[in-house]
Amino acid sequence: MIRRAALLLAVVLVTSACMGADDEEEPAAARYLVFTKAIDQPQEALWIGDVSGKKMRRLTRGLYGLVSPDGAKIAVSRRAGIFTVDPDGSSEHLVARGKAVGWLLDSRHLLATQGEALVNIHVEDGTRDVIERRKSGTWSISPDGKSIAYDVFRDPPGPRECWFDIYTARVNGDSKRRLTTGGRSSNPVWGPDWIAFAYRPQGTGCFAPRVWKMRPDGSEKQPIMQQLPRRFSSSGYYGVRPFSWVRDRPLLLATIPTEWGNELALVNSSNGSTRKPDLDPRPRYTTPMYANHPSLDGLHVVGAACGAEWPCTIQIYSVAEDRAKDVFTGTASWPDWNR
Repeated sequence: MIRRAALLLAVVLVTSACMGADDEEEPAAARYLVFTKAIDQPQEALWIGDVSGKKMRRLTRGLYGLVSPDGAKIAVSRRAGIFTVDPDGSSEHLVARGKAVGWLLDSRHLLATQGEALVNIHVEDGTRDVIERRKSGTWSISPDGKSIAYDVFRDPPGPRECWFDIYTARVNGDSKRRLTTGGRSSNPVWGPDWIAFAYRPQGTGCFAPRVWKMRPDGSEKQPIMQQLPRRFSSSGYYGVRPFSWVRDRPLLLATIPTEWGNELALVNSSNGSTRKPDLDPRPRYTTPMYANHPSLDGLHVVGAACGAEWPCTIQIYSVAEDRAKDVFTGTASWPDWNR
């Protein structure tokens, strides 16, 4: 069986800004999609193209890649550590040991794991700040790029139980604050006004969270989903976890973990109603969308749909059109972009 892990619950982008007295605008960020082809084969490598999946070409060898918000660098994970390369494959640079998990908004710092520690690494000189030494799972950057929300995990205290709580800190590790208690909260997703998170009411066990929200200081905790629909907690489904806010819409993207990957779900943030997109137009057939990374505005999702064996299909889903298009089918996975 192919095992895949979410590398990230959310990807953040940088927007163009004015440059003071000259009133010049910075050039728009180049937008790229990357994914890994020929997985577990001698020719395994990252491929790169535009965010619609066109003009794909081989970039460099590696296990997976992460596109910087400004599109200027690709972080490449290899067994030897974290490297960066330019989109044309030049200027390869060893950053540090560890595993890259995401870029910060400034495109000069990478989040990574080194052992169990979550760290912030400067890509040019390799200096680092430790954000959290304990084992963490998912994370989300604040809209201003200065803070991070993340969950901390510890070994389950008993059968069918788990223990997660959510913290925030500055991206340099300062001003750490615990937002939840009781070990029942995880998967923070930082939006303009709220942090959405997965909450497990007491007695429901580890695998049936539903979506709640709270203010960035941890106040005003309240459910978005009052109840978890039975169909999302049985027959191989393991609850609903927030994934991304959708800009200017009363909508959250969420994921439903399954044996085959994280299926995409759409959650109405006003009333909690939840549905899964169905990519199969035939009656009595259903085909889910699998989610790896959202666009900055939450209106598009890229994912890899895989079964128990190859091939996998890299797909891009449009929230507005409620449909997906296939980008590539084969021994490929780990898509990422800066759309």
